Amino acid sequence: MDGNVQEMRVDLAKQSFKVMLVAHPDACRICRNLQGRIFDPLAAPPLPLEGCLTPPCRCRYESYDARSVVSRLLRAGVKAVNEERLDEARELLYQVIDLDERNERAWLWLSAVVTGIDERMVCLESVLAIDPHHELAREGLRYLLMQRRASGTGQRAARKIRAAREAIDHLRASQSKVVALRETPPVPMRSSREMMPSGPTAGLQLAMGSPHREEERPQPAMSFPMVFLCVLLAVLLLVMIGAALVSAAGFLR
Repeated sequence: MDGNVQEMRVDLAKQSFKVMLVAHPDACRICRNLQGRIFDPLAAPPLPLEGCLTPPCRCRYESYDARSVVSRLLRAGVKAVNEERLDEARELLYQVIDLDERNERAWLWLSAVVTGIDERMVCLESVLAIDPHHELAREGLRYLLMQRRASGTGQRAARKIRAAREAIDHLRASQSKVVALRETPPVPMRSSREMMPSGPTAGLQLAMGSPHREEERPQPAMSFPMVFLCVLLAVLLLVMIGAALVSAAGFLR
């Protein structure tokens, strides 16, 4: 019996047929999880499935011509592309590729509906992997490579332009600050006469020091004659004080 099943699988594979698991209505959870799963005849897991919980297993495989299914899905996908139903076209073409990964027409049409340069390049590279001499795929891939380089160059140029604009804006802001400082009028200096206190409390403020004076002006240095005169006056003053003290002492005696 196992030999007959194996021969049947080999015969189906030669005819490019696929097999689909059909679970019985009372099948266990393991079989229900594989319901509708499509396998190559030689890769399909044997029945009963490993871990089946409802022996005897009454699930089965059904064969169908994968080529007819792929052809029908491909025609529907191409029609959806021509009618600009792009989302539906992508789904149909993905189903074709799931059933036949080496279908170059499906990859070529899929390159027209996927979004992004990288996705299109993957589709065209898949076409060239199947047929290295496919001129349309080669030309499309060359165009996408040029578009990617141009996009990268444009992005770099945009970054440079943005950096230059920021530098110019910064320079303009700095220049405007300098111009504003130059145009600001200087603060007028108060004269010494204006800083002198006036009124009845002027003497008191001069004696105690005015709190409104911001800083003391440095006094000019005294010349040598002035110093000598001051010293001479101090000596005379001391002599006079000493004579007065001597006279006072004599009077007290």
